[in-house]
Amino acid sequence: MTPRYSDRKKTTCKVTLSCGARVGEGQVLDLTVPGCLLETAVVLERGQAVQLRIYMDKHRPMRIDLGIVRWTQDGKAGIEFIRMAGDDQLRLRFYVGHIERRPRASTSWTEAPLCVGY
Repeated sequence: MTPRYSDRKKTTCKVTLSCGARVGEGQVLDLTVPGCLLETAVVLERGQAVQLRIYMDKHRPMRIDLGIVRWTQDGKAGIEFIRMAGDDQLRLRFYVGHIERRPRASTSWTEAPLCVGY
């Protein structure tokens, strides 16, 4: 058995998916880097391309511009994330627990800044 890329994080996130002209909803049951397990009434086929919007929190949904259905069984599907924006990749890695929240930049000046021309 091939080991997974990373651990899975159980979740119950709402998801909207589109494949071609079809659009539907479902629920993400777990997330990992780089993919998810979802449950949906939309009939999916192995190898099919999908677009996902995953509602992980109160902020904007995480967008997967290209995902590939790797397997299906009884209304569930394993999706591999192929293309997504860099900021959504960071959000996914943070959500799953692969990176810690970045510390905020601090500005602690000991003296007043000088303007030296323009």
